Amino acid sequence: MAKLFRQGWLFIKSIYLNTEKKVIGNVILHTENTYEQAKIKLIFDYAFFYIVMLMSILFINMLSQNIVNMLLIPLMISCLVTCLYLLRKGVPAKKVGLFTSFVTLCIPIISSLLNNQDLSPKYTMIWVMSILLCYITVNLTMALTWSLILCSYMVAIAYVKLNNISIYVSPGYSSAFQYLANPLIVGMYLLFLIRAMGQYYRNIISMEQKRTSERQQQHLSLINQHLTKQFLLVKGFSRSGKSAFMKGELELLEVCFTEIEKQCGTAIDYLNDSKNP
Repeated sequence: MAKLFRQGWLFIKSIYLNTEKKVIGNVILHTENTYEQAKIKLIFDYAFFYIVMLMSILFINMLSQNIVNMLLIPLMISCLVTCLYLLRKGVPAKKVGLFTSFVTLCIPIISSLLNNQDLSPKYTMIWVMSILLCYITVNLTMALTWSLILCSYMVAIAYVKLNNISIYVSPGYSSAFQYLANPLIVGMYLLFLIRAMGQYYRNIISMEQKRTSERQQQHLSLINQHLTKQFLLVKGFSRSGKSAFMKGELELLEVCFTEIEKQCGTAIDYLNDSKNP
C-alpha cells in the first residue's frame, strides 16, 4: 500500500514539475521581482493542486449521485485551467489571483446553497483559502470584499433556516453520506492548504536567501576588484622604489614609500567600510 501511494505521489510530482515548467517557466524567468515570482508560484500551486483534489471529490460525488456537484466541479476545473492559461500568457498575478479567488469563492457558495445550505468545514476551509489567496495576490480591499460576500451569504442562510424557507436541494444529497465523506474531504483540503500556502512562504524564504547570496557574491566581487587595483598600484610603486634605491634616488624612493603607505591605508579603509556598511 505504501509503495502504491509513493508511486502515485511520484507520478503526480512528475506531472506537476512538467506542468510548472510549461505554464510559468518563461514567466518566472522574465519576472525580476521576488514577491511577484512567489505570487505566480502560489497561484500555480493553488490551481494545480485544487484541480487534482477536485478530481477525487468528483469521484466521491459520483458515488453519491450528487447532480449539482457533478455539474459544478467540472465547471470549477475549467475555470482553474483557465487560470493556468492566463498565467502562461503572462497576465499579471494580481488579475489572475483576483479571478481565481473569485471563482473558488462563488462556485462553492452555489454548491453549498444547493446542497441543503451546507456550511460544514469542507466549504468553510476553501472559502477561507480563497480569501487568503485574494489577500496575498491582490490586496486587502478585495479580500475584505470577498469576506463581505461570504458573511452576507451566511446571514442569508441563517435567515432561510430560521424561517424554514424551502430551497432546491441537489438530488443525491444525503446527510449521512456527507458525515462519512467529510473526514476524507477535509483531510484533502488540509493537505491542499499545507502544500499551497505552506509552499508559498517557503518560496519567499528561499528566494530571499538566493537574493541575499547573490548580493553577497556581488559585494565580494567588488571588494576583490578594488583590492586587486590597490595591490597592483602597490606592486608598481614597489618596483619604482627598488629602481630608485638602486640608482640612489632617495627623493623618488621616499615618494614611492609614501604612495605605498597611502594605497595600503586606502585598502584597509575599504575593508573596514565593507564590514560596517
